Amino acid sequence: MNIRGNVSHSMQGVFVFVLLGLFALVSTLLVLLGALMYHGTVATTAENNEDRILGAYVRSMVRSQDAANSVRVEKGDRGDRLALYEDIDGDMYVTWIYQYDGYLYEQFTEADRAFDPEEGTAICPANSFAAEIDKRLLTVKMTNACDEPCMVQVALRSAN
Repeated sequence: MNIRGNVSHSMQGVFVFVLLGLFALVSTLLVLLGALMYHGTVATTAENNEDRILGAYVRSMVRSQDAANSVRVEKGDRGDRLALYEDIDGDMYVTWIYQYDGYLYEQFTEADRAFDPEEGTAICPANSFAAEIDKRLLTVKMTNACDEPCMVQVALRSAN
């Protein structure tokens, strides 16, 4: 009988089994680490996108409505609101951009209608909104949901 051969063969089997177990453990750890990194990247990207949305939205709305006397800042008891007026087929309409209930809102309505912040559409989270026009420079200061500041300055091409 060859006892040495049986011991050597069983040790090889144990070695292969330990090696496969180690491979499975390392693979599982790598998958978990990758998932955690992916989750962190997605969260950071979403936060950065919210920051960009605030500024890009205001900037693009102002640039699309920039005409003589069409961009105004209106002060109200609920804070500043950006008013973008436009004439459509002889009727005046206004798009108000303002902060309400933790969000940046937009409301498009007839210009002679009273402002009601609850009638707008939420665009993205925002905790504050302040706007001013100095000569032909519109400055809008906002904070996102994490209270990080966002400032947009747009040179108005049309005279107010």
